[in-house]
Amino acid sequence: MIRSLALHRYSGIALLLVILVSLIVLMSCEHREFVYDLPSKRVPITVEFDWSRDPGAAPKGMTVYFFRVGSKSNSAATYDFLGRDGGSITLSPGIYGAICHNNDSDRHGFVGTESFDKFGIRMNDHRGAGDINNTPGVHPHNEDERIAHTPDSMWVASIQMFEIMARDPGDTSPARPQIIRFEMHPVVNHYTFHIHNPLNFNKSISVSATISGMAGTVHPGRGVNGEETVSHLFSMSPTAGGGLFGEILTFGHCGGDSIWSRDAEDSSVSHVLVVRAIFSNGTVWNSVHDVTDQIHGSESPDCVVELDSVAFPKSTTTEGWAPSVGGWTGSQESIGM
Repeated sequence: MIRSLALHRYSGIALLLVILVSLIVLMSCEHREFVYDLPSKRVPITVEFDWSRDPGAAPKGMTVYFFRVGSKSNSAATYDFLGRDGGSITLSPGIYGAICHNNDSDRHGFVGTESFDKFGIRMNDHRGAGDINNTPGVHPHNEDERIAHTPDSMWVASIQMFEIMARDPGDTSPARPQIIRFEMHPVVNHYTFHIHNPLNFNKSISVSATISGMAGTVHPGRGVNGEETVSHLFSMSPTAGGGLFGEILTFGHCGGDSIWSRDAEDSSVSHVLVVRAIFSNGTVWNSVHDVTDQIHGSESPDCVVELDSVAFPKSTTTEGWAPSVGGWTGSQESIGM
């Protein structure tokens, strides 16, 4: 009986030893990251934003993401700053990549937030026009593109790799903050659309338009626009000179373009401008224009698109509108006026 109890005791001790050894091995794998995450080991950092590329920029706030190389976490360390001037934070020692952008817009979401290379700022779907993909404002050419919000003013920056150095354990002097400076880049372009000398137009006609082939996502880590192309919807208003004018902000055109140089690299994407006219009786007419050459041929990322003498359908009866000019397709719709 005594021998049986002794064997049982020894087997229990052996089991405890196995568990203890397993815990030691597991903890040793995490030891370095755990120790560096202790508050006493964190390093003071001063974050600065360089606005020399756009001195007049006035964002209400900034967000910075720090991606630590080798971290087992699927999320970045994130810090928000009020205004455009940066501030003081602390970080654990290690090698990092970092991305920042202004945070004063609600028109976009995020993709790939677990990775420096995959991190993207993606424009949200346009929700202001109902089921926009079923409206005549979207020509069959861009049926596969979602209608996305246009971005607000946006600035981004990234630093691919830098090291936060641990302090020497024997150093008792006051800690001097390491400085991380981001060179901010504007990543939105200003597109303007002009219809000169429109024919048969009067102010009772409501005019909007869509432009296809625009970039829907920007990836600051890789410094490129995303491959997905989207369409943007915008209104066009009469001008004092008798024309029509519309404008948008956009990440630019053609997926894969550099966001740092803002130059187009991919000319395979076409761009269709669909002018949508809604008449007072609810009839909708669309006029389709390929403006690819104008957009790709622009010497500036702030592109100007111009059409001349677009002829709107002419009224023929008091009950409806009949197209007396080519290039328009129409339908009768229930339109909330």
